[in-house]
Amino acid sequence: MSNSTENNAASPLLSSQVKEDSKHEPNTTPVIIASVINKSPAKPQHGSNDQPNEYRFVHQRIPPRTGSRKFLLPILLIGLQILFVVLFALFADYSAKTNNSKYPAYESLHAIALLGFGFIMTFLKRYGYGSIGFNLLLVAFVIQWSLLVRGWFSSSTDVKFNFEINLESLINADYTAIAILVTLGALLGKTSLSQLIIVALIEVVAQITNEFVNIKVLNVHDIGFSLHVHLFGALFGLAVSKFLHFNGVNSQKQAPVYHSDLFALIGTLFLWVYYPSFNSLLATGSDRQSRSIINTIAAISASCMITFGISSLAGKGKINILHVQHATIAGGIAIGSVADLKIQVYIALIVGALAGLLSTIGYKYVDPFLSRVLKLHDTCSVQSLHGLPGLIAGFVSAIFAATSSFTEYKHELYEIYPARIPIMNSTEYVEQGIKIENGKGRTGFEQAGFQLISMAITIGISLVAGSITGLLLRLPLFEQLSEDVEMFDDEAQWVTPDDYALKLTFATPYSDQDKRADENQAKNEDSKV
Repeated sequence: MSNSTENNAASPLLSSQVKEDSKHEPNTTPVIIASVINKSPAKPQHGSNDQPNEYRFVHQRIPPRTGSRKFLLPILLIGLQILFVVLFALFADYSAKTNNSKYPAYESLHAIALLGFGFIMTFLKRYGYGSIGFNLLLVAFVIQWSLLVRGWFSSSTDVKFNFEINLESLINADYTAIAILVTLGALLGKTSLSQLIIVALIEVVAQITNEFVNIKVLNVHDIGFSLHVHLFGALFGLAVSKFLHFNGVNSQKQAPVYHSDLFALIGTLFLWVYYPSFNSLLATGSDRQSRSIINTIAAISASCMITFGISSLAGKGKINILHVQHATIAGGIAIGSVADLKIQVYIALIVGALAGLLSTIGYKYVDPFLSRVLKLHDTCSVQSLHGLPGLIAGFVSAIFAATSSFTEYKHELYEIYPARIPIMNSTEYVEQGIKIENGKGRTGFEQAGFQLISMAITIGISLVAGSITGLLLRLPLFEQLSEDVEMFDDEAQWVTPDDYALKLTFATPYSDQDKRADENQAKNEDSKV
């Protein structure tokens, strides 16, 4: 064997397949990176004696964008960062009350956002930079924007809208960031970075508004944010995807390779390790935190086992790595809303097993249905990993809100469900020795009703806000990615190394037919000039 390197894009030895590809990708330039000549071919060409075969590494280069829209992203990022500096200077200050005891758990939450969600999206074979890099940028952007929006919501009684920042503020900002990352999963590879910034800008306001209405006004319980992070983020992303791409997306580049699936599995392991912190971080008291950790581990363990079993059954003895990457952690999401309750470990196992079952079925059957019938493209299948388990969490939270009693929980019941505090001077108020005023006196069934109402509100706000955002992104102002060339390809938005996505092709001899085709093409180009 001998090696040679060439840079002639118009080489006659390019295979017919490469030429055919270049017809479908007019904005790309085929570049020969290297060629390898095998002087002992297994099948000699007809009419020749031991003619060598030539194999070439060909790379289709995507040229940089032209026009004024290429400046939109730097204008957005630099302009918004300057605006954030001004807004924090005007409205934000350090909190006088500090308690950093939860910082180790906050690090776990940060790891979930940056490492867990970052790596789990790297399954796309040509979108590793975008999966991890855009994930990082969105976290950095949302933390700042969320601190501002949450601060203004919390200071609504202050005419100057001044607010204070502490560790709890950063924790809540990370939860909002994870909701946006769930949405990113539905849009991954199909949107430009400037479009993603607009998505985050709108979704942060919608998500915090939804959370404020449900938790602060309706007093619902969602300790692991299964409704307000996972369900909201999934439905928002699906709505954006549908209204941004009415006819769906069909790209040959949306596929994994062996090593990209391994990287995505690393993300699954990070989520598995740190997810108990996600569900227990906001639980007060050692008992509630302990129950959150135990119930979460039980649920994700059950979902993992069921996922392997159902995947093997559906694959006729073979396991699908896509199911393992995602559905194995569905139990942690499904148990999230009630993780700190006394639900018993066997109930957590049942909930986790149900989540693993539905999530795996979702990947196997629901995703193809949505893509084929509804033309709804969901890159990371967030409806299976976050949407379906989020719905399970909503119904489970209603069931346990109705069955939880003062006899079982004592005064801890009112920490979990503040709206169930008896009305002042009522019989229960006196008999139970309540010291807290302004209770709403809800019954368990009334609280269950509010849990279901909050789920309906979450579905409504996420779908409406997501639909409006998707339509907004269709405006000519924003750069759109072309389906055939730029979607699911890092080179459309990143500087990539020379060995990026090399394609090994077989170079056939330069026939008379090829020669005539190239001559005709050259004449046509000359006539146009």
